[in-house]
Amino acid sequence: MDEWWKPLLEPDGLLIRERVLAEVDPDALLVALRSCRLRRVQRGIYMPRNIDAPPLTIARAAILSSAVPRAVASHDTAARIHGIAVPETGRREHVTVPGDVRKRDRRELVFHNRALELGDVEVRQGIPVTTVPRTLADLAADRERLSAVWALDDAFRRGLCPPHRVEQAIARWRGGTGCVRAKAVFACSDGRAESILETAARLTLADAGLPLPRTQFEVFGADGRLIARLDGAFPEERVGLEFDGRSVHSAPEALFRDRTRQNDLVELGWVLLRFTWWDVVDQPKGFVESVSRTVGARRGTGVHLGR
Repeated sequence: MDEWWKPLLEPDGLLIRERVLAEVDPDALLVALRSCRLRRVQRGIYMPRNIDAPPLTIARAAILSSAVPRAVASHDTAARIHGIAVPETGRREHVTVPGDVRKRDRRELVFHNRALELGDVEVRQGIPVTTVPRTLADLAADRERLSAVWALDDAFRRGLCPPHRVEQAIARWRGGTGCVRAKAVFACSDGRAESILETAARLTLADAGLPLPRTQFEVFGADGRLIARLDGAFPEERVGLEFDGRSVHSAPEALFRDRTRQNDLVELGWVLLRFTWWDVVDQPKGFVESVSRTVGARRGTGVHLGR
């Protein structure tokens, strides 16, 4: 009985506890889990260790484990199915269940009760999932602000859905704390950021009361040649902002291109400020002061901007 579970696997690779116990000695399941040949996906749901489960399979496992007949995959779980960017922070699955159902959250499964309206749910390979607009509205209401705004920014930039569809989904909630928070988060999105760090920088500058830079700004030379496409720019002051992720510009070729581009910008009278995640998120005061001081100096005021 080396791999006794193979005949018991569902078509998508899931192994359901109830079926196992009807066919096999419970000790066999325990031994397979302890030896890591099987892994727990959700309570009562397992998979062979060597099988990678796609988002739809993970969603089905969450729904089955919820034991709620009308449960729908939502929030982060639905986001992964739709390809919406959500940071993987302590991964948990999410389902939305009818309002009259009360379930306690688990370590790996979160329950939500917000009502689902007509058009909020679609079916993917037999699995009910919140639509892209409803999923983004849920994230705006329940995720921490930076993650939620980044999800909106990325989805709008890639054309996963138009902003007004998310606005309509939020409006259908007709008030409540989640509705108010979702509206505030939605108002912070611009659909142009190409990384979560760019979104973080925009939120940090806005919170400090500074004018916001123009995003994805293209700088051309006198000959019409594209010199640079800046993450952020104050064109009148010729101040550019670049936000570098951990792996960005690490290759020698990229370093060479960056140096050439920066030299070209300097020749055109630009100042280029570069920031990392640590600068923007961990040391926001220094980031804000650097931008304020540089833009203020280029304006000739010699004073910091903002409030």
